[in-house]
Amino acid sequence: MKNLYNINDWTDVSFLRLGEILIEAGKINLLHLSMVLDVQRFNKMPIGKILVAMKVISKEDLKQALFIQETIQKRCKNA
Repeated sequence: MKNLYNINDWTDVSFLRLGEILIEAGKINLLHLSMVLDVQRFNKMPIGKILVAMKVISKEDLKQALFIQETIQKRCKNA
């Protein structure tokens, strides 16, 4: 399990979707991801906002996961 609050845990990753990051960090499981993707189909909200609204993750967890996702994307562009 990777630490959501330690960017050094994510140096071996080249690309991850938000749900994958949250699963790797142990913040959600596959059932949560499945539910949120079903909800997203009907209301077109970002999955992070849905997870926060459902109180599955905190706003801080979402902020940190998005930071990790952005950092990974930047690292891949610069490689």
